[in-house]
Amino acid sequence: MFGKYSKVVYGTAAAAGTLGLVYLVGRDNSPAVKPFPDIKSKHSLVAKHVTLDKWNKLSNVKTKTSGFTLEQAIACAVQFDNQHCGIYAGDADSYKDFALVFDPLIQEYHGIGPDATHTSDMDVSKIRGTINPAAP
Repeated sequence: MFGKYSKVVYGTAAAAGTLGLVYLVGRDNSPAVKPFPDIKSKHSLVAKHVTLDKWNKLSNVKTKTSGFTLEQAIACAVQFDNQHCGIYAGDADSYKDFALVFDPLIQEYHGIGPDATHTSDMDVSKIRGTINPAAP
């Protein structure tokens, strides 16, 4: 009837100030989509880039490496009202699994476009400056 979901549950979401919240519940009785968080850092990059649409797509995703979630990544922006970015990657997979949020947020923070690339030149002979030759 509901595809991969087993039933519709009616409840309340006091934090969101709504009554009669409707959400789908999976066969294992876990919410199909977690309720959208109350982001206290209203002017943070998280508040700008974690939209309801992105949340609905990513809220139940866990990284393969450590089981890290978007909820954990944005916890500081949800808990505190003074964050500028408000997001942390729990592992390398976070950047890939939550790219819908991380990519535009990082691009805005650094003032780069989506086509920007990072180049490294590890040739030590090109280092110039006042370098102490006795330094290890």
